[in-house]
Amino acid sequence: MYRQSVSSKAILAMGLVIGALFASQVKAEPAGSLTHLPGIDCVNSNLDFGAVYSDAVVKHSFVLTNVGERVIKILGVRTSCGCSTAKAVTNSIAPGQSTDVEVVINFKGRRGRQSKSIYVETDDPVSRIVHLSFTGTVFVPIEAQPEGVHLGTVGEEGSLEREVLLTAVSTNVFQVLSAKSASSQVSVTVEPREAGKQYLIKIIDKGPRKRGSFMTSVEVTTDHPQMRVVSIPVAGFVAGDIVSSPNNLVLAPSAGNASNTVWVNLWSPSGKSFSITRLELPGEGMTNSIATLKPSRYRLEFKTWGPLSGLDGKVVRIETDLASMKEILLPVKVLAQP
Repeated sequence: MYRQSVSSKAILAMGLVIGALFASQVKAEPAGSLTHLPGIDCVNSNLDFGAVYSDAVVKHSFVLTNVGERVIKILGVRTSCGCSTAKAVTNSIAPGQSTDVEVVINFKGRRGRQSKSIYVETDDPVSRIVHLSFTGTVFVPIEAQPEGVHLGTVGEEGSLEREVLLTAVSTNVFQVLSAKSASSQVSVTVEPREAGKQYLIKIIDKGPRKRGSFMTSVEVTTDHPQMRVVSIPVAGFVAGDIVSSPNNLVLAPSAGNASNTVWVNLWSPSGKSFSITRLELPGEGMTNSIATLKPSRYRLEFKTWGPLSGLDGKVVRIETDLASMKEILLPVKVLAQP
């Protein structure tokens, strides 16, 4: 028995032999046969449109160039907001050639700093999405404060009045030529606060109003060339003379005899005084109490316990002394047992 030792020189010699055998199997790549990937380039990919009025429409063309050695196809163009549209003039770009991505930006209804994106999808395996962008500031020569009027939840009767202040921005000056409402039940008056610079617009809803959501607008005409019309939206929700909040009872069953409490507010949007003359519960497992906050507002407290399965789908019946709303029904919904 004897141990054979291998010298480092022998190992090196074996490595050289194996390397030579491997190299003999590999053919050299002929010059010019490397695969060249396509490439797309946009020298100015961001448009800074500066400062413009809110009635401006900006048009711009981004130039995309194929800097590769294969044809590039444009698969689609999309924008990040509804204020702009974009399209490619051609959907195929040959090597060394260019195409325009035409963009139209409409700033109507916008103001302040703007920063939006355009995405061009291509079949370029290196950069499938080309990101283009535009930035700048949109301002209005006449500012409305508030920009719109929301009356909230209101009753069917009674007169409502809201105010909007129109103010010239910076060195702008203007005159209000007229003001009118799109609704026959809404009237408008104009009071100069500072001639050429500030006007108070009073919006008056005389009523009566139909129940449900409503939306109209007030159009103020001016002599400013960049803002001939200031549009003020007016919206609200007309309820009955008594409103319940929430408008139903959502009850959670409890294990054993543990109790839960829910509250409902009853109030008159038009401030009419009323009394609760009767309150009828739908069945067992519920008690209630009534707190008078003021003659036109009440808080109802309902305490429940047990499984409550017999209450689901029933109603709490409330009677009042208000002729226009003698009865109020609160539907009951019982949640599933946890």
